[in-house]
Amino acid sequence: MTAVRPSETRALDRIHVVLVEPGDSRNVGSVARAMQNLGFARLHLVAPPRYRVEDAEATACWAAELLHRARIHATLEEALAPMQHVAGFSVRHGRQRPRHLLLDEWTARLAAESPGETALVFGPEDTGLRQEHLPHCRWLVRVPSRPENPAFNLSHAVLLALFQVQRALAGAGDAARMRHDRPAWRDYYELERLVDEALTRARFYHPGTPAPVPSVVKQIFKRIDPDLREMQLLLGMFGKINRALAGKVPLRRIPEDPSGGGSAAVPEEARPRSLRKRH
Repeated sequence: MTAVRPSETRALDRIHVVLVEPGDSRNVGSVARAMQNLGFARLHLVAPPRYRVEDAEATACWAAELLHRARIHATLEEALAPMQHVAGFSVRHGRQRPRHLLLDEWTARLAAESPGETALVFGPEDTGLRQEHLPHCRWLVRVPSRPENPAFNLSHAVLLALFQVQRALAGAGDAARMRHDRPAWRDYYELERLVDEALTRARFYHPGTPAPVPSVVKQIFKRIDPDLREMQLLLGMFGKINRALAGKVPLRRIPEDPSGGGSAAVPEEARPRSLRKRH
């Protein structure tokens, strides 16, 4: 058996398996066993309807301790709030869904970008991820399979995904360094709240707005993948826009560029404080 390098162990510690509404405790135990086999330890359960750790232990074998360390969350948003990258596993396609990547394509990106705390999200055994779960994900990932038999058992899907993740991270070695300038998923949730509020105040969203449009808008920001500084700028910008739309910030006309260059000069006092010149 090949020894696991400390750098690889640290990389595996940043991988979180998130099971949404798992219906069978024994499946949770099988997932824990697969995680333990491959060296992963972060398990999260979202609103499990009938979960009993005693039943899960029956299939977990040597992973009972991992089960007892698993975190249980009331909502998917709560589970994902501290994450810096989120991928959902699904075989379903659709124009209004995040773009699909095959498993090896996604793990290659993961190893190259080393995005920090990363959640692999799996849906309920009977339905998989539902439409309301998809806007939480930056990418949808598909485990390759035969077209006539596209869906895997939950624990099998987790095992295949983690095996490929482990191989990709081991191959990257120390070359891929974790980015520390990524915002947490809670920042995306706050940005989505501010954008929804601004677009509703501006009447871009209205009773006749097609239902998929808000989800598409949310996906735009996830796909841009802003760094922490850019996220702070977006949060400040949409916060100011909301205050202006609510009449709490006086609107001032930006004077035209006296040089006749055709574009307005932005006064220093109108710039965000973080971007003003320091004298």
